[in-house]
Order: sequence, then structure tokens, then C-alpha cells
Amino acid sequence: MKKNILKSKIIVSEHAGYCMGVKRAFSGSYEVSNQYDNICIYGEMVHNRFALNSLSEKGIFLRNNLRNIINDQNINSVIIRAHGIPPDEENLLKKSNKNIFDFTCPKVKQVQLLANKLSNTEHTIILFGKSSHPEVIGILGYCKKPYYVIKNIEQAYKLPLNKIKKPALISQTTMNSIIFSDICDFLKTKLKNIEIHNTLCNAPIRIQQAAIELSKKMDAIIVVGDKMSANTTTLYEKIKKNTTCWFIETVDDLNLKELNKYKAIGITGGSSTPQWQIESIKKYIEENRN
Repeated sequence: MKKNILKSKIIVSEHAGYCMGVKRAFSGSYEVSNQYDNICIYGEMVHNRFALNSLSEKGIFLRNNLRNIINDQNINSVIIRAHGIPPDEENLLKKSNKNIFDFTCPKVKQVQLLANKLSNTEHTIILFGKSSHPEVIGILGYCKKPYYVIKNIEQAYKLPLNKIKKPALISQTTMNSIIFSDICDFLKTKLKNIEIHNTLCNAPIRIQQAAIELSKKMDAIIVVGDKMSANTTTLYEKIKKNTTCWFIETVDDLNLKELNKYKAIGITGGSSTPQWQIESIKKYIEENRN
């Protein structure tokens, strides 16, 4: 039963918004922009185009092609994004004689180094993640082949288990903890010698847990972020199992007529969602709902 004290309230969930690694990357980039010019970032800092606008406003421009970055004499400084990059790409950047600022999330860097250590001890890496995600691409750069990337339990069922002699399971930091647990349980029954490392980041999990707790008290929850964000998508997928939930990017995505059916509304955002984006949604609802 909903708590009456929360009726007609708009409440932002605890821990919602930027995690430590993302805050570090953005604040570090702002500092770089105060000291240098002709700065580019190699790839999107996070999957949130609204947050990325704050970098372009500081004169930091986005480039996705490493070779073009290296060959462009007008680029003096290069920022490595929070997702990290493969070691071969990092080495190429270091040889380019440009100023390199590495803002890889410390948690992601730990996973990269763990993957390297496991590969160097002849383990076969099974990585729970999305193969096209930049964090996964960066981690795989530290792995020897063969390795396997799975994004759900169904793909775990299809692994060539009889060919994997010394398996080790790790994860992209922002994946779903419930699915990771299911994959662990399955692989432990099939690979008795599997080495399991829970490399999920605690920050998205704290955000998820706080939002789930809030959802038990509220009539509905709004998840704010960019729909390209893995961590925010995971957040949404978990919350929608508990209550009415919407995943939005801007106020244009809001249906005020629908919102007015609910008195107690919670708001949260993924670890790549800036606080101002969350607060702008909260303010808009407070000013426009009946």
C-alpha cells in the first residue's frame, strides 16, 4: 500500500545521476578546457547527448576516428573517455605527441587490468556485456583470443562449453545484476572450474536499489537519461517490473494528462544522467501538473 505521506509529492530518488567515475571525467575535462585549447574527446564521454553538450560549450569537440585524430595537426590535446579504450589505441595516442588526458573510469580500468591478468594466465574470458559497447571493446583489447561476449542467459546456453578449458567470467560494469547472477548460476553447473569475478559497478546498483525502494512507496516512477545509455536502460528495466514507469529524455516526452492520474511520482536517472537533467524534469512537472 502506498504511504499517504507521499501523496501529491514529486521525489527524486537517492543516488540518482552521475556516478563518481562520470563526475571525475567531466570535471577533469572542464579543467583541461581551462588550460588548453584545440581539445578533442575520442568518442562520447558517456551515452548522454545532453551531458555531451556541456563539453562542446567548453570548446571540447568530439571525434570518433582515431587515425583522423592522430593525423590532425590542429588537435593539440585528446581526452580518453570514461568508457576507456583498447591498449593498442592508447599506445597510438601516446606516440602522437599530443597531450593525452585519460579519464577512464577507475572501476573500468580495474576490469581492463583484471582481464589482462586473466588472459596472461591462460584463462578464456567470458564477458557479460554488449559487444558493440565502447567499454566492452576497450576490455576486449586486453584479452587474448578466444574470448566470448554474452549479453543474456540465452547466449550463455549457446557457448561452446566443451571447448573452454580454463574459463573466467567477468562483466561490463553497467550490466543487469540479476541477469549476471543467473548466468553465474548456469555456468557454475556446467563449468566446475570456472573463475567468477563480479566486476559490476556498485554505483549503478546503488541507484537501482534506491529507485526500487522508492518505487514501493510511489504511484509511478520516471527514469531520466539518454536511451542509448546502457546503465539507464538497465535501471528502467528493473523498475518497470515493480511499478508504472516511463523512460524519458526531455520534457517533450512527458504526457501530463497521463501523469495527472498519479499523485506520488518518483524520479531517478542513470549514472550517466546529469543532475540538472533530472532537476529540470522535476521542476517542469511541479509547475505544470494539475
